[in-house]
Amino acid sequence: MTALWRLTILETKMFFREKVQVFWTFLFPVLMIWLFGSMFGNQDYGNMTFASYFVPSWIGVNIVTTAFFTLGTVLTGYRETGVLRRYQSTPIAPWKILFAHTVQGTVIFSLSAVVLIVFGSLMLDLHAPRYLGSTLIALVLAVAAFFPFALFITSLAKNTQTAAAISSLFLNLMLFLSGATFPLDAMPNVLQYVAKILPLYYVIDLMRASWNTGPIWEHQTSALVLLGISVVSIFLASKFFRWSGKNE
Repeated sequence: MTALWRLTILETKMFFREKVQVFWTFLFPVLMIWLFGSMFGNQDYGNMTFASYFVPSWIGVNIVTTAFFTLGTVLTGYRETGVLRRYQSTPIAPWKILFAHTVQGTVIFSLSAVVLIVFGSLMLDLHAPRYLGSTLIALVLAVAAFFPFALFITSLAKNTQTAAAISSLFLNLMLFLSGATFPLDAMPNVLQYVAKILPLYYVIDLMRASWNTGPIWEHQTSALVLLGISVVSIFLASKFFRWSGKNE
């Protein structure tokens, strides 16, 4: 257990040494919320304020960012450079290595969520989640769905550059088509249907609902979809995840 936590702490320290990752994880969402607030802050969001509409959404977006870039792409780089193979020769069990990275990703995401909540509360008058328990369950489901999903997707990449390109593609598609940035009602009908194919749509739906309008059991479809994604992704990730390059 000591080795597991030491590895987790080490990976967390290495993350904070990467200024680019810190920017995209902590500062970019704040800048985006500020930008959208300056453009759309006065629009009508039904029974939601601008802050309660966008801040929970960007917390969901940060789950995706962490999953793909802090977990999936980093592990792809470790595989490419032989770090994962060397880990296998140590007394640390393989599952502990993946667990340490999962814990590290969860810690990074949790810190980014706190930053967004503090910013929203101080600058945008964000109220606390009306259904806190449901919000926490939604976050757990989202992490359980996207972390193995990102592991599976990036396992298909041959190198770090390909993994980063795949991650960017998935992130940008979900960022602009899931309702996280632009209200779905303002999109053409075709794009509204496309949005419901994207996993992030269901995270956004649960986050906004539990933060503002109702408990998670009133949105069982989204919860079940994320649970299904989690089960399928765990299976696929365990099947396709590689500890070394294909040519080794």
